[in-house]
Amino acid sequence: SKPSEEIYLIGDRYHIYEDEHNGLSLYAFLLDAEEKLAEKYLVTAKAYIDFYSKLIGPYPYEKFALVENSQQTGYGMPSFTLMGSRIIRFPFILNSSYPHEILHNWWGNGVFPDLKQGNWSEGLTAYLADHLLLELKGKGASYRFQEMMKFSNYVNEANDFPLSAFAYRDSMSSQAIGYAKLLMVFHMLRTQLGDANFIEGLQKFYTTFKYRYAGYADMEKVFEAVSGQNLSEFFEQWIHRKGAPEISLKESSYVAREGRYDLSVRVEQVSPRFKLRLPIAIWTLGSPVAEIYYVNLGRDRQTFNFNLTGEPLAVRLDPYNDVLRRLGAEESPASLSQTYGAQRVMATVSENEQSAYQPFAQAVAEPKNILPAKTEYPDGGLWVFGHNHPLKKMLTAQLKQSGIEVEEGGIRIQGQTYPWENHSFVFTLNRIEPKQGTLTWVIADKEASIPGLIRKLPHYGKYGYLVFGGTAPDNRNKGIWPSNPIGLQKVFRKGHSLSLPEQKPLANFNPFN
Repeated sequence: SKPSEEIYLIGDRYHIYEDEHNGLSLYAFLLDAEEKLAEKYLVTAKAYIDFYSKLIGPYPYEKFALVENSQQTGYGMPSFTLMGSRIIRFPFILNSSYPHEILHNWWGNGVFPDLKQGNWSEGLTAYLADHLLLELKGKGASYRFQEMMKFSNYVNEANDFPLSAFAYRDSMSSQAIGYAKLLMVFHMLRTQLGDANFIEGLQKFYTTFKYRYAGYADMEKVFEAVSGQNLSEFFEQWIHRKGAPEISLKESSYVAREGRYDLSVRVEQVSPRFKLRLPIAIWTLGSPVAEIYYVNLGRDRQTFNFNLTGEPLAVRLDPYNDVLRRLGAEESPASLSQTYGAQRVMATVSENEQSAYQPFAQAVAEPKNILPAKTEYPDGGLWVFGHNHPLKKMLTAQLKQSGIEVEEGGIRIQGQTYPWENHSFVFTLNRIEPKQGTLTWVIADKEASIPGLIRKLPHYGKYGYLVFGGTAPDNRNKGIWPSNPIGLQKVFRKGHSLSLPEQKPLANFNPFN
């Protein structure tokens, strides 16, 4: 037996499937006899246990089990995970939530977080599972952008707090801090130390504190020891302060001088200031792949000068989304999470559809912010419910600009028409200036589909448009509006290819080598 924080008792009539892997006992406890499902989870467990054992250190327990739960949970306990019946039957779970829960055997159930200093285990697990598995596929930068969107959309001055105060998620805003923000903090620590030092620090932290409580102070000492760097300022700024920086490229220009080019880049930061190690990509004529430079930003305004051999084509701040920051309003595409997370959330229901949509309006907005159907509303996040709302004409025109056609028989997206019958549609758009915020339009063909939409939509926060079918309802199409690096990029000469050097993932091996 190994030390753990609690003792668990879980019982049901289970069909038990067993396997063995390098002396480790593996189990799948399923409520129905499903050998093929059990085999998938047992085979996948072997791959991820080997992967994390190689990356961090030996698996800390003598067994691992998948335990099915009639309730839709996703918990990681010492040596097992308790996952809901519907959840384990989604095919994507095998390589998303499942490895996340497996990794909790190292972080959270192998090394226990000292909650008096803050719960570091969720953010670290998210970084080495959710993020790393996408980074291995070349999608790390886009995933980090989505995590910064969560922080920017859900966290505001009223609900923000430092990472040292995070214990467990109990809201979208606390999840955006304890998971998304902390994931980015670990990424910045990695980029500051280098991959080799970061991995060595993880391994030393694990071996030193396995089956023990550890906090950020212990982590700081371990990473200082392996890197030789003083990290007190880094941990003080990112763990004990709340908030995130807001940066922008205010001005950039260049002059030719004796066969070389002097490039000037002025960066501004909104107070309160953070000290940042900021990457800058610079493209030059004759070299389609950017050169990456690193500068130290710590003041409200700083100008950085570069002496180049080639004529500059473009410059961009933070090209890989390596630095935690609040996204600019124009940079961040309209998404459901912006409407959910707005400081002021309003709802309005089409007059002849009140009974159908009223429960949805009550689920997203306070009673005082459920407003009559009209065409003018204050700034903020606005939910619009109903096929025949007075805002329909305006919304139809906005969607058309994005290539989505609202037609008599249904809605056409990317050449495919989804009929009104038996479908639900959700669109999030930026409100038309001078109004600030986003607007989410919800159209449901059947009232029976609305409870499912209320339950499911919070899980689709990064999306700008969604199509559901049936009354469950089941997702049929989803999409993210394009992002725009406005405020971070200056292009001097258009018409040139602007490529970035390929980023290497943290691990040079993957679970299914």
